[in-house]
Amino acid sequence: MTKHMTMLQLAAVALALLAVSSLSRAQGEADLALASLKFFIEFNEADEDVGVQLLLGGEPYKRLQAFRPDGRKILDVKPRRSLRIQGLSDLFFESAEPGLDDLSMEEFLHRFPEGEYEFETITLDGAEQGGEAMFTHIIPAGPAIVSPQDGDEVDPADTVVTWEQVTQTSEFNPPQQGCSTDGTMGCTIVGYQVIVTREDPLRVYSVDLPADATTVSVPPEFLEPNTEYELEILAIEENDNQTISLLFFKTK
Repeated sequence: MTKHMTMLQLAAVALALLAVSSLSRAQGEADLALASLKFFIEFNEADEDVGVQLLLGGEPYKRLQAFRPDGRKILDVKPRRSLRIQGLSDLFFESAEPGLDDLSMEEFLHRFPEGEYEFETITLDGAEQGGEAMFTHIIPAGPAIVSPQDGDEVDPADTVVTWEQVTQTSEFNPPQQGCSTDGTMGCTIVGYQVIVTREDPLRVYSVDLPADATTVSVPPEFLEPNTEYELEILAIEENDNQTISLLFFKTK
C-alpha cells in the first residue's frame, strides 16, 4: 500500500514539474520579430519586365508562411529532413519577371494588391516569429543615364557614371505623380544603386548611394581594357520598390 502511494505521489510530482516546465517555456517564448523583411516590386524599365522580390532574415526557422492583405496564403516553405533539423535563416528570392507584353502592369498589380503582407515563421525551438511588409504600387521612374551612353567606349582608368535624379513615378503605371527626397510628395526616393557587370567571367561592382547622388566613379581596378560591361542604375523608393535603367558600354 505504501509503495503504491509513493508511486502515485511520484507521478503527481512529475506532472507538476511538467506543468511548471511548460508554463516557463510558454512565458519565455514571446513572439519574435524578424530581423529583416522587405517585399517589393522590381521593374526593369529598359526591358519592360516586372516581378516581386523578398528579403527576409531572423532566428533559424523550420517553416515560413506568407499571407496577402486579404489573408490568403501565398507562400509555404517547409524544409525536410536534415535541412529541417539545421533550419533556415536568411532567405532571398525573386519571382519570374514576364514582359509587359505577356503580363500588363495592370494585371500584375491586380495579382499583388497593395497592403500589409504578413510573414510568419516557426523557429527551431517552436517559437513564433513574424513581421509585416507594407506593399505599395508606387513605382519610381528609371534614372535617366547621362553618361556613359549605350555603346560608348570609355577609359577604364577614368570611368564616371552620371544620371539625373528621379522626380516622378514610372509612366508605365499611370497616373504619374511627383517624387521627392524629403517626403513632401507621394513618392519618396531614398537612394540609388549602381551595378556594373562583366558577364564572362562574372565580375560585379555594386555600390549603394544616397538619394541626392547623381555620380559615381567606377574603380579602375575593376575595369579591364577592351571589355563589354552592363551598367544598371536603380532608383529606390521608401517602400523598397525599385526601377532599373540599363545600358552597355565598352572599355578602350
